[in-house]
Amino acid sequence: MDGRYLAALSTTVGTIIGAGMLALPYAVSKSGFFNGLILFVLLGIAGTFITLYTGELSFRSKTLQQLPVLISKYTTKRLRWIVLGLQVFTLYGAQIGYLIGLGLILTALVGFPYTISVSVIFLLSLPLVYKGYAMVEDAETPLTIAKIGLIVALIIIVMFSFKTANVSYSDTTQFFVPFGVILFSLGSFSIIPEVKEELGKNKKMLTSVIVAAYVISLALYILFTLAFIGTFGQSVGVIATSLISSGAYEQLVLIFTLFLLITPYIAVSLALTDAFNYDFGLKRHLGLASAIMVPFVIAAISSAFMSALQITGGVFYALLSLLILFGVYESRNKLGKNPAFTVPGGYAMLIFTGAIMAIGMIYTVYYVL
Repeated sequence: MDGRYLAALSTTVGTIIGAGMLALPYAVSKSGFFNGLILFVLLGIAGTFITLYTGELSFRSKTLQQLPVLISKYTTKRLRWIVLGLQVFTLYGAQIGYLIGLGLILTALVGFPYTISVSVIFLLSLPLVYKGYAMVEDAETPLTIAKIGLIVALIIIVMFSFKTANVSYSDTTQFFVPFGVILFSLGSFSIIPEVKEELGKNKKMLTSVIVAAYVISLALYILFTLAFIGTFGQSVGVIATSLISSGAYEQLVLIFTLFLLITPYIAVSLALTDAFNYDFGLKRHLGLASAIMVPFVIAAISSAFMSALQITGGVFYALLSLLILFGVYESRNKLGKNPAFTVPGGYAMLIFTGAIMAIGMIYTVYYVL
């Protein structure tokens, strides 16, 4: 397998799989596993296409640009600031979720006060974000492979206590409850401009990278959710691994959970730093400060893990997805199909994807907020 392809696939999978996985069993348990499975499939398809559409917009630019510029270029310049605001809130929400999860796990692991734990994680990750992707590029592939291996091992171990009766629960009135968490868990479109650059001359492999990344991630999510709901039922924890306790084994699970969260936190922080740096001309240190300080302060004073993921996914991710679809629609109307990279499905797929995002967002705003 081509080295650049594997690196790009590892980056995408590593960005997708993160804090959201730990919240999936709890969120899906509210509607029942099989209702959640339907939503997994729908959002898996929609999430794949949103990410592909981001790639289509990115291929229309010869330089590395983030969503605010890519969307406003084909719509209106005023929309650039709206998209920037949404992207900032979306990536801030992701960072907050990651930091809260990391802080809670580090507290459980070593006994630090929660605020101290968040501060330690923040300071240790700072050099990686500041130096940029070059510093973590070589480690991304082995880290992602190790992450997948650990997830599979954890699924197998948890499945030893699996009870079929636990997955039979169903409440269709709560069908959309997991929407925000699932969409958050599948969000990776912010990293696509960087992934495209990472592919170098092999940019046409982007479709294969995105589809493969979503298939791998979705399969792991479904199996992980099935294992924990099947084992713990309706009592599954907000952070799924928090109910596992057996001496040294508990410590290993906590370390694994830290490992699961840290790489996507760095990737998302880097994506937002690049947005401030490349798209809006801020110097690297100012872009970095703008990207990471607000999430750090909020995470340090609040530990509302589930709410952070639901709002970020169900509102900000969904609304930003709708604007990506609008940008693609306008770019096709003005320029026609992109000869370098065009997502199949025509306008029908744009409408299908937009409908799923709109319905889930309305539910989240009405029932969660």
